[in-house]
Amino acid sequence: MLSDYDIKLLEIKSLCRFHKELKDKATEAKIQLKAYVDQLFPELNYFFKNNLDIKTAHELLKLYQSPKDISKVNLTKLSNLLIDSSHGKYDKSRAIELKQLASNSVGINNYALSIQIKMTIDLIELLESQINDIEKQVSEFIQKNNNVITSIPGIGDMTAAIIISEIGDINRFNNPGQVLAFAGLDPSVKQSGTFNASSTRMSKRGSSLLRYALILAANNVQLNAKTFNDYYNTKRLQGKLHYNALGHCAGKLIRNIFYMLKQNVKFNLD
Repeated sequence: MLSDYDIKLLEIKSLCRFHKELKDKATEAKIQLKAYVDQLFPELNYFFKNNLDIKTAHELLKLYQSPKDISKVNLTKLSNLLIDSSHGKYDKSRAIELKQLASNSVGINNYALSIQIKMTIDLIELLESQINDIEKQVSEFIQKNNNVITSIPGIGDMTAAIIISEIGDINRFNNPGQVLAFAGLDPSVKQSGTFNASSTRMSKRGSSLLRYALILAANNVQLNAKTFNDYYNTKRLQGKLHYNALGHCAGKLIRNIFYMLKQNVKFNLD
């Protein structure tokens, strides 16, 4: 018989997986938006320093998608739009620059692309709103249950939720190595005749979402905890590439998480 906590944890697991799906879709939509803008108004990417994923760019493109429209809009109106949406970061001088770029743009004039740009921004904002809603619900669960994983420097509520919901009952595992294998972070094995050798690559079996969360967590932890940062740098000095070194940090992190969950104790380097 599952406890109320176990039932809720299964629901959180489902939400975490859906959260990852939404984030992947949002990423795809952002890539598509850049591709559309590259055709219609390629100079806009330069204007926003190759970052269309900001409020100012979205507010501009929701109203004016083509360089023709931007070149014709009243300067005061355009200035106010940029100033308000960027909280003053983009001022009147930037509005003048933008109108000049629009007037001399090499982009194509395509009504269909204008519609696709506007709708893609609507899709991105919808997805990001849904992502934020899920993150709020997950944070409420984590904070209410005071999970020990969040005591690890650099691990936030969402990452902690993915880790505990994917691992489930820690008593299913007898040692950290089993959790490592479940996450697909154990080394794959190459065989040739009677020779066996462990590859430097992770096996990538098991839970891909748990693996994703642990690598993400390992990077954040090594940036926030000296012991992990020293371990990461040691692996880099040994010639390991960034993600390979993170894989080793993830293994170290799993060992800590295993004993923390088993003994229900907070993170302590001592």
